[in-house]
Amino acid sequence: MRTIIVLRITILIEFLIVSTVYLSLHSLDASIISILTSNLPSNDDVASGVFLTYGFSVLIAWLFGLKSIPFLLMPAMWIYSWPNDSSNFWVLAAHEPVLSILILPFAFIAARKLGLRVASGVVGFNWRHIMLCGFATAVICASISSLISGGSWAQLTSSSLDAIIGQVVFFALLLIDYRLLRLSPQRIVTAPKTNPA
Repeated sequence: MRTIIVLRITILIEFLIVSTVYLSLHSLDASIISILTSNLPSNDDVASGVFLTYGFSVLIAWLFGLKSIPFLLMPAMWIYSWPNDSSNFWVLAAHEPVLSILILPFAFIAARKLGLRVASGVVGFNWRHIMLCGFATAVICASISSLISGGSWAQLTSSSLDAIIGQVVFFALLLIDYRLLRLSPQRIVTAPKTNPA
């Protein structure tokens, strides 16, 4: 009984962390969009150029596998259920995040079947293979979204590049963070010595 409670609390904490980071990254992207739209004469087809939320989705799909779908889908559906705003950003981008959340775990499963080293639970995974999976999924999702919304090749290319650049930047920031953590001096806590006398 205690194990089940601990498991539920762990899942709830994971969900809250993933949702908070997803919503924060999306808010950052929406802020960039609003700045761009206020400075451009035309508000059509504006994208931030760096969709960090996609990079985060790739990381979570790689770490959690199929469990990443409910973790990411709930905050994404909450965001995209908002009414369309004047910049038309939500209309253009509504399908892709949900599609990528649904497709990414299966892309990693397919990559493992093809012999790529993308399993998160084993030592020896290959970052190039993980990035390749994310790139391929970005193009697939942009293509499906373009077919659904009847978008142009320019929109398809733009949304694919936004996701790919967002993934590269997100993983680069993770790598820099990891390197900084390794270089920072670690404080070693030791128990005070006691006098045996």
